Amino acid sequence: MKLFDILSRQQRLVYLLVALLSAAGVWKALRLPSAIYPELRFSRITIVAQGSTLGARQVVFSITRPLEEAVSIVPGVTRVRSHSIRGASEISITFAPGTNMDQALQLVRARVNQVQSALPTNQSIEVEQLTPSLFPIVSYNVEGGEPATLYDLARYEIKPLISRVPGVGRVDVQGSDVRELEVIADPGRLASQGMTYADLADAIRRAITVQAVGRVAQDYRQYLIVTDQEAHAPDDIGAVVIRGGLRVRDVASVQLGTEDHVRIIAGDGKPAALINVTRQVGGNTLALADSVARIMATVAPSLPPGVHLKPVYDQAELVREAVRSVRDAMLIGATLAVIVLLVFLRHGRITAISAASIPLTLAITVFIMSMIGQTFNLMTLGAMAIAIGLVIDDAVVITENIARHLRLTTDRLQAIRAAVQELIWPVTTSTLTTVVVFLPLGLLQGVVGQFFAALATTLTVAVLASLVLALTIIPLLAEQFVTAHEVESTTTGPLARAQRALDALGSRYERALAAVLHHTRRIGALALGFGVAGIILMRLVGTGFLPEMDEGAFVLDYWTPGGTALAETNRQVGIVEQILAATPEISGTSRRTGAELGLFATAQNTGDLVARLKPSNERSRDIFAVMDGVRDEVNAAVPRLRIEFVQILSDVVNDLAGNPKPVEIKLFGERLDTLEAYAQRLAPDLEGVTGLEDMFNGVAEPSPELMMRINQAEADRIGMTPEDVGSAVSAALLGTEAGEIRTEDRPVGVRVRVPDSVRYNPLRLRALPVVASGTGRVTPLGSLATFNAVPVTSSSPSAPTNDTGATSSTIKGSTKDSNCTTMTAQTLTAASASTSSRARKACCWLSYCPPSTTRTPAGAGWARSARCTSPMTPPSERPLTPAVIAIICCWFSRSRLMRATLCTLFGLLPLALGIGAGSELQRPLALAVIGGLILSTPITLFAVPTLLVAIRGADFRLR
Repeated sequence: MKLFDILSRQQRLVYLLVALLSAAGVWKALRLPSAIYPELRFSRITIVAQGSTLGARQVVFSITRPLEEAVSIVPGVTRVRSHSIRGASEISITFAPGTNMDQALQLVRARVNQVQSALPTNQSIEVEQLTPSLFPIVSYNVEGGEPATLYDLARYEIKPLISRVPGVGRVDVQGSDVRELEVIADPGRLASQGMTYADLADAIRRAITVQAVGRVAQDYRQYLIVTDQEAHAPDDIGAVVIRGGLRVRDVASVQLGTEDHVRIIAGDGKPAALINVTRQVGGNTLALADSVARIMATVAPSLPPGVHLKPVYDQAELVREAVRSVRDAMLIGATLAVIVLLVFLRHGRITAISAASIPLTLAITVFIMSMIGQTFNLMTLGAMAIAIGLVIDDAVVITENIARHLRLTTDRLQAIRAAVQELIWPVTTSTLTTVVVFLPLGLLQGVVGQFFAALATTLTVAVLASLVLALTIIPLLAEQFVTAHEVESTTTGPLARAQRALDALGSRYERALAAVLHHTRRIGALALGFGVAGIILMRLVGTGFLPEMDEGAFVLDYWTPGGTALAETNRQVGIVEQILAATPEISGTSRRTGAELGLFATAQNTGDLVARLKPSNERSRDIFAVMDGVRDEVNAAVPRLRIEFVQILSDVVNDLAGNPKPVEIKLFGERLDTLEAYAQRLAPDLEGVTGLEDMFNGVAEPSPELMMRINQAEADRIGMTPEDVGSAVSAALLGTEAGEIRTEDRPVGVRVRVPDSVRYNPLRLRALPVVASGTGRVTPLGSLATFNAVPVTSSSPSAPTNDTGATSSTIKGSTKDSNCTTMTAQTLTAASASTSSRARKACCWLSYCPPSTTRTPAGAGWARSARCTSPMTPPSERPLTPAVIAIICCWFSRSRLMRATLCTLFGLLPLALGIGAGSELQRPLALAVIGGLILSTPITLFAVPTLLVAIRGADFRLR
């Protein structure tokens, strides 16, 4: 039973299935999550441990090394990298592709928990899998008040509201000042009482601790007995009795202050609190950003006078504009493709039936995308835009062949049956050719593979859906709407003139091909020359992972020299903020010093600035010109400040992939000082490389440390050990936690420490009284220890746990993969899909015309049928020699090749023009495909038949 017979018997079912799938696709299109990039999953886990006050070298041995050894034995680990700085450690763990990352995350956390008790106390350890949900899609500044007040508003009033929004992953609040109740002890008074700072903190903690002490039944009710000692204000702490009638206020002053400054957060150059909102994996960026915006609009009127909210980054704007521009490009491209069809086919109904495959295919493609976990992003939308010219081709071929058969017989069913059956295999193989070329893109590994898997999958689904529609619904529509009268009708007006022009073009092509077939060797040499030239030129074309795109915002990373004080870093960065504020294209900024975008260990001399640009129609320069201008001004104004510029999405992808810098050169050896010296000699030679900017030699500048060497004999004389002396000094300078008080709905920590005039003055440090807790003896710190300032490296990269050879090979492999799977290489692959598909069609048509067919009635009948039933005028009458049959076959395929080529070309034209946000990502792909089409057309029409004639021998040459 023929395929069309099955369709005719079940046409209602076919119509119903197509309608249901299309309706489901439209319904899913309204609800499918939207984002810039596909959902990316990385085989990497990051551990960030911070909170200690150790130097970089001590962090390596006390924190980094134990964590490295613990996690390196987790199954699937291929590489462990770490970075240690003052007080913090960052460890990056890479797993083998295909590892179950959910299970790996649990195993890593379990290993970290096992060794955490052996690490220094007060360590805050975060273990997270690296996903885009760690990076914000929306950021707001809370400006216009005291830093501590702004932080409280953001942390306790705004964050809970945003956290309830469906799809929100994390809501991170960053502020310069966090409230803390300061118990500033007088060193002399405290020492006169024979008390240490730890003794004072313990007394306060015991006095304000709330605990349940029992329960009692009374009046048929169960009562819980709770101690009522909770403190709510500084006076409550001051009134705490330490011992013997001595109160806290007798030895210390109590006031509401802030924690020690370890970071500075600013917005537009003023104190601010920063709210970063991330989305869950699979969340809808547009819906999430709109919900957050509504919450902010509701909260704004209730804020204190002078306090306001300002958006500094909104990825949804870029997503919305990018999706809109690609959607418009698809609509314009589809319209242009239909116009091209109308010019070639010259029949309204045939064109309409063929064009119906475009919306049906796209709707069904969206439905299948939703079923396999794809989202609307620039890769999937770009694939659908590219597919417009491809998906219509199968429907046109089927519809046109049906019309041709209707001219030959009055039996409609027999004509459609024969037309469909005749092209099942050629159309299927031609479509599968395109699929086979694009499908391997989805097999790539790493970040590149995840990007192009979305493109390849969407394009494959669209092309296969168009094939199924062309073989099912299109014949049924043709049976119902295409008649013999329709296909025999004569066109007039512009379409008639277009027909005459195409006929003239066909005659010229016939003569040109006849001439070319005489020079097979020259054509072969010319084709070989083009191939060699292409290989040479390909090596001269620049490469990169993704094209540069104007995202409307950029990140300025900065580093002051190692060990720079936070206040000095703030002063230098303040100059940068003034430069950004004076740049007319920038609408707002947010700044982090001592913190940065994402999950990283950050020193106090580093940070980042996020600058938001005005809409593209309100500025005269693009983002690249703005960054270049700011770079020149900053380098001139603050020469000691090292800076790097990167756009946010590019920065996120690089960080997630584990390649924060586009180019890294790693040196390996036994001695760090030797490697650093060589790096300093090598860096100046690299500065002359064309296109290189924001270069860093990788050598961390030394940070000063005041080394305190304890006199063990003197410490032992007063009954103390070196550890006791260190703990006493730490309690005085860094402070000792003494519980917390609760004001309204938020807790405030209590800390005991010495006055700032003592702990920040090295001259007074030696006079600090140290009390031996066992004996009560008091000794100045200068008698127990000596101080010596020495330069120490501020950061230390710890060696990977695997061997150096494995590390080196991994780096080389990653570099090679990155270069071989760039956007340029993939667009060349995309172009080859169109080229190979059309070349295969030409070979298929020629393969139907072997020399033996001229000796049989069937062969002559097929050739006459091809000649007489073509929509255009065939070549002039001449004897059916083998060469003439070759020319007729090429001429017959030429109209289809030209039509398919022009449909695809005009369908991609809006993307190639690069209009709208996000178009920079699609434009190279569109240009590469268009270039491949333009080049493949003469190759298919002239080189392929010439090569085939040369291969088939003298019988196929013109006499």
